[in-house]
Amino acid sequence: MAEIFTIFKNYCGTGIFPLLFLAAVVYLLVTEKEKRIRVILVESSAVITILFFLPVFKMVMDKLDEGTYYRLLWMLPMTVVIAYAGVKVFGRYHRIGFVVLAVLFILTGSCVYKNQYVSKAENRYHIPNNVIAICNEIMPAEDEERIWAVFPDELIHFVRQYSSEIQMPYGREMLVASWEWNWDTHPIYRIMKEDPIDLEALAPLLEEYYVQYLIHNKSRPVKGGFAENSLVLVGTVEAYDIYRFEKVEIFKKSE
Repeated sequence: MAEIFTIFKNYCGTGIFPLLFLAAVVYLLVTEKEKRIRVILVESSAVITILFFLPVFKMVMDKLDEGTYYRLLWMLPMTVVIAYAGVKVFGRYHRIGFVVLAVLFILTGSCVYKNQYVSKAENRYHIPNNVIAICNEIMPAEDEERIWAVFPDELIHFVRQYSSEIQMPYGREMLVASWEWNWDTHPIYRIMKEDPIDLEALAPLLEEYYVQYLIHNKSRPVKGGFAENSLVLVGTVEAYDIYRFEKVEIFKKSE
Protein backbone atom coordinates (compact mmCIF):
# COMPACT_ATOMS: atom_id res chain seq x y z
CA MET A 1 0.00 0.00 0.00
CA ALA A 2 2.87 2.33 0.79
CA GLU A 3 4.17 1.87 -2.77
CA ILE A 4 0.80 2.91 -4.21
CA PHE A 5 0.77 6.09 -2.14
CA THR A 6 4.34 6.81 -3.25
CA ILE A 7 3.30 6.44 -6.90
CA PHE A 8 0.37 8.78 -6.32
CA LYS A 9 2.57 11.28 -4.49
CA ASN A 10 5.12 11.25 -7.32
CA TYR A 11 2.31 11.69 -9.84
CA CYS A 12 1.04 14.74 -7.92
CA GLY A 13 4.50 16.29 -7.92
CA THR A 14 4.62 19.66 -6.20
CA GLY A 15 1.05 20.63 -7.15
CA ILE A 16 -2.33 19.83 -5.66
CA PHE A 17 -4.18 19.22 -8.94
CA PRO A 18 -4.95 15.52 -8.20
CA LEU A 19 -6.09 16.47 -4.70
CA LEU A 20 -8.47 19.03 -6.17
CA PHE A 21 -9.77 16.29 -8.41
CA LEU A 22 -10.46 13.98 -5.46
CA ALA A 23 -12.28 16.78 -3.65
CA ALA A 24 -14.31 17.51 -6.80
CA VAL A 25 -15.31 13.84 -7.16
CA VAL A 26 -16.50 13.71 -3.54
CA TYR A 27 -18.45 16.96 -3.98
CA LEU A 28 -20.14 15.73 -7.17
CA LEU A 29 -20.99 12.35 -5.63
CA VAL A 30 -23.02 14.25 -3.03
CA THR A 31 -24.54 16.99 -5.18
CA GLU A 32 -24.82 15.78 -8.80
CA LYS A 33 -28.30 14.48 -9.67
CA GLU A 34 -28.17 14.00 -13.46
CA LYS A 35 -27.57 10.31 -14.15
CA ARG A 36 -25.52 10.66 -17.35
CA ILE A 37 -23.08 13.09 -15.78
CA ARG A 38 -22.76 10.94 -12.67
CA VAL A 39 -21.90 7.86 -14.72
CA ILE A 40 -19.52 9.52 -17.20
CA LEU A 41 -17.68 11.94 -14.93
CA VAL A 42 -18.23 11.00 -11.32
CA GLU A 43 -18.87 7.29 -10.80
CA SER A 44 -16.38 6.13 -13.44
CA SER A 45 -13.73 8.40 -11.88
CA ALA A 46 -14.52 7.06 -8.43
CA VAL A 47 -14.23 3.44 -9.60
CA ILE A 48 -10.88 4.01 -11.33
CA THR A 49 -9.55 5.85 -8.27
CA ILE A 50 -10.66 3.10 -5.88
CA LEU A 51 -9.14 0.41 -8.10
CA PHE A 52 -5.88 2.36 -8.24
CA PHE A 53 -5.53 2.26 -4.46
CA LEU A 54 -6.34 -1.46 -4.15
CA PRO A 55 -3.13 -3.51 -3.57
CA VAL A 56 -4.67 -6.61 -5.19
CA PHE A 57 -5.46 -4.66 -8.35
CA LYS A 58 -1.89 -3.35 -8.47
CA MET A 59 -0.53 -6.89 -8.19
CA VAL A 60 -2.62 -7.93 -11.20
CA MET A 61 -1.60 -4.90 -13.26
CA ASP A 62 2.10 -5.41 -12.44
CA LYS A 63 1.83 -8.95 -13.79
CA LEU A 64 0.46 -7.57 -17.06
CA ASP A 65 2.75 -4.54 -17.46
CA GLU A 66 5.25 -3.81 -14.71
CA GLY A 67 6.41 -0.23 -14.18
CA THR A 68 3.50 1.66 -15.78
CA TYR A 69 0.94 1.55 -12.97
CA TYR A 70 0.85 5.35 -12.74
CA ARG A 71 -0.68 5.48 -16.22
CA LEU A 72 -4.03 4.40 -14.75
CA LEU A 73 -4.28 7.97 -13.48
CA TRP A 74 -4.17 9.18 -17.09
CA MET A 75 -7.66 7.70 -17.53
CA LEU A 76 -9.13 10.14 -15.02
CA PRO A 77 -10.81 13.22 -16.58
CA MET A 78 -9.28 15.48 -13.95
CA THR A 79 -9.53 18.78 -15.80
CA VAL A 80 -13.18 18.29 -16.78
CA VAL A 81 -14.26 17.10 -13.33
CA ILE A 82 -12.51 19.96 -11.52
CA ALA A 83 -13.91 22.54 -13.95
CA TYR A 84 -17.44 21.13 -13.73
CA ALA A 85 -17.37 21.01 -9.94
CA GLY A 86 -16.00 24.56 -9.83
CA VAL A 87 -18.79 25.87 -12.05
CA LYS A 88 -21.39 24.14 -9.87
CA VAL A 89 -19.94 25.71 -6.73
CA PHE A 90 -19.80 29.13 -8.38
CA GLY A 91 -23.34 28.76 -9.74
CA ARG A 92 -24.81 27.80 -6.39
CA TYR A 93 -22.81 30.12 -4.15
CA HIS A 94 -21.80 33.17 -6.16
CA ARG A 95 -19.88 35.10 -3.55
CA ILE A 96 -18.35 32.20 -1.65
CA GLY A 97 -17.76 30.33 -4.89
CA PHE A 98 -15.94 33.31 -6.38
CA VAL A 99 -13.67 33.62 -3.34
CA VAL A 100 -12.96 29.87 -3.24
CA LEU A 101 -12.13 29.69 -6.94
CA ALA A 102 -9.97 32.82 -6.75
CA VAL A 103 -7.99 31.36 -3.85
CA LEU A 104 -7.54 28.07 -5.71
CA PHE A 105 -6.33 29.89 -8.83
CA ILE A 106 -3.81 31.84 -6.77
CA LEU A 107 -2.54 28.82 -4.82
CA THR A 108 -2.39 26.34 -7.70
CA GLY A 109 -1.71 28.53 -10.71
CA SER A 110 1.62 29.58 -12.16
CA CYS A 111 2.80 31.72 -15.04
CA VAL A 112 3.65 29.27 -17.82
CA TYR A 113 5.94 31.81 -19.47
CA LYS A 114 8.33 31.57 -16.51
CA ASN A 115 8.91 27.89 -17.22
CA GLN A 116 12.36 27.22 -18.68
CA TYR A 117 10.82 24.91 -21.30
CA VAL A 118 8.39 27.52 -22.62
CA SER A 119 9.59 30.13 -25.07
CA LYS A 120 8.27 32.18 -27.96
CA ALA A 121 7.91 30.08 -31.11
CA GLU A 122 10.61 30.77 -33.68
CA ASN A 123 8.67 29.28 -36.60
CA ARG A 124 5.45 27.49 -37.52
CA TYR A 125 6.96 24.15 -36.52
CA HIS A 126 7.50 25.36 -32.95
CA ILE A 127 11.03 23.95 -32.89
CA PRO A 128 14.40 25.77 -32.83
CA ASN A 129 15.47 27.38 -36.10
CA ASN A 130 18.90 25.78 -35.91
CA VAL A 131 17.32 22.30 -36.04
CA ILE A 132 15.45 23.22 -39.23
CA ALA A 133 18.61 24.67 -40.79
CA ILE A 134 20.64 21.55 -39.93
CA CYS A 135 17.96 19.20 -41.25
CA ASN A 136 17.67 21.18 -44.48
CA GLU A 137 21.44 20.98 -44.89
CA ILE A 138 21.52 17.17 -44.71
CA MET A 139 18.10 16.40 -46.19
CA PRO A 140 18.30 13.67 -48.86
CA ALA A 141 17.54 14.57 -52.47
CA GLU A 142 14.39 13.31 -54.16
CA ASP A 143 16.21 10.36 -55.71
CA GLU A 144 17.97 9.41 -52.44
CA GLU A 145 16.93 7.15 -49.59
CA ARG A 146 16.42 8.51 -46.09
CA ILE A 147 19.68 9.30 -44.36
CA TRP A 148 20.97 8.49 -40.86
CA ALA A 149 22.45 11.15 -38.60
CA VAL A 150 23.70 11.42 -35.02
CA PHE A 151 22.58 14.52 -33.11
CA PRO A 152 23.63 15.86 -29.69
CA ASP A 153 21.21 15.44 -26.79
CA GLU A 154 19.65 18.89 -26.94
CA LEU A 155 18.46 18.43 -30.56
CA ILE A 156 17.21 14.85 -30.48
CA HIS A 157 13.64 15.70 -29.47
CA PHE A 158 13.07 18.03 -32.40
CA VAL A 159 14.37 16.18 -35.47
CA ARG A 160 11.44 13.81 -35.99
CA GLN A 161 9.03 16.69 -35.41
CA TYR A 162 10.41 18.30 -38.54
CA SER A 163 11.10 15.44 -40.94
CA SER A 164 10.95 11.66 -41.12
CA GLU A 165 13.52 11.71 -43.93
CA ILE A 166 16.26 11.93 -41.31
CA GLN A 167 16.66 8.87 -39.14
CA MET A 168 18.67 8.51 -35.94
CA PRO A 169 20.25 5.37 -34.50
CA TYR A 170 18.71 6.30 -31.13
CA GLY A 171 16.08 8.75 -29.97
CA ARG A 172 14.54 10.18 -26.83
CA GLU A 173 14.64 6.80 -25.10
CA MET A 174 18.29 7.51 -24.32
CA LEU A 175 17.25 10.64 -22.41
CA VAL A 176 14.61 9.14 -20.12
CA ALA A 177 16.51 6.58 -18.07
CA SER A 178 14.95 8.08 -14.95
CA TRP A 179 11.57 6.81 -16.15
CA GLU A 180 12.86 3.24 -15.76
CA TRP A 181 12.17 2.20 -19.32
CA ASN A 182 15.13 -0.17 -19.06
CA TRP A 183 16.54 0.68 -22.48
CA ASP A 184 20.05 -0.55 -23.22
CA THR A 185 22.35 2.41 -23.80
CA HIS A 186 23.17 2.62 -27.48
CA PRO A 187 26.93 2.24 -28.10
CA ILE A 188 27.06 5.43 -30.19
CA TYR A 189 25.23 7.37 -27.49
CA ARG A 190 27.64 6.03 -24.87
CA ILE A 191 30.57 7.53 -26.77
CA MET A 192 28.70 10.78 -27.52
CA LYS A 193 28.27 11.28 -23.75
CA GLU A 194 31.99 10.89 -23.07
CA ASP A 195 34.15 13.92 -22.34
CA PRO A 196 36.01 14.17 -24.63
CA ILE A 197 34.22 12.36 -27.46
CA ASP A 198 36.54 9.64 -28.77
CA LEU A 199 36.33 9.96 -32.56
CA GLU A 200 38.51 6.90 -33.16
CA ALA A 201 36.05 4.77 -31.18
CA LEU A 202 33.05 6.52 -32.74
CA ALA A 203 33.98 6.10 -36.42
CA PRO A 204 33.68 2.27 -36.54
CA LEU A 205 30.25 2.48 -34.92
CA LEU A 206 29.09 5.08 -37.43
CA GLU A 207 30.07 2.66 -40.16
CA GLU A 208 28.42 -0.28 -38.43
CA TYR A 209 25.11 1.56 -38.06
CA TYR A 210 25.25 3.15 -41.54
CA VAL A 211 25.36 6.72 -40.24
CA GLN A 212 26.11 9.31 -42.91
CA TYR A 213 26.18 12.50 -40.81
CA LEU A 214 27.45 13.61 -37.42
CA ILE A 215 26.15 16.82 -35.85
CA HIS A 216 28.71 18.08 -33.38
CA ASN A 217 28.24 20.77 -30.75
CA LYS A 218 31.43 22.82 -31.06
CA SER A 219 31.58 23.31 -27.29
CA ARG A 220 32.16 19.57 -26.78
CA PRO A 221 35.84 18.53 -26.74
CA VAL A 222 36.92 15.61 -28.93
CA LYS A 223 39.76 13.13 -28.91
CA GLY A 224 41.30 12.48 -32.31
CA GLY A 225 40.89 14.27 -35.59
CA PHE A 226 37.76 14.55 -37.70
CA ALA A 227 39.50 14.25 -41.06
CA GLU A 228 41.56 11.27 -39.89
CA ASN A 229 38.32 9.45 -39.11
CA SER A 230 36.62 10.16 -42.47
CA LEU A 231 34.51 13.00 -41.06
CA VAL A 232 34.46 15.95 -43.47
CA LEU A 233 33.02 19.32 -42.47
CA VAL A 234 30.19 20.22 -44.87
CA GLY A 235 28.47 23.03 -43.02
CA THR A 236 28.04 25.02 -39.82
CA VAL A 237 24.82 26.19 -38.21
CA GLU A 238 25.27 28.45 -35.19
CA ALA A 239 27.00 26.35 -32.50
CA TYR A 240 26.92 23.12 -34.52
CA ASP A 241 29.26 21.67 -37.13
CA ILE A 242 27.85 19.23 -39.69
CA TYR A 243 30.20 16.40 -40.67
CA ARG A 244 29.73 13.95 -43.53
CA PHE A 245 30.96 10.45 -42.72
CA GLU A 246 32.39 9.43 -46.06
CA LYS A 247 32.71 5.71 -45.35
CA VAL A 248 28.91 5.31 -45.59
CA GLU A 249 27.37 6.20 -48.91
CA ILE A 250 23.97 7.80 -49.39
CA PHE A 251 21.87 5.24 -51.22
CA LYS A 252 19.80 6.01 -54.30
CA LYS A 253 16.15 5.00 -54.46
CA SER A 254 15.49 1.89 -56.49
CA GLU A 255 13.57 2.41 -59.72
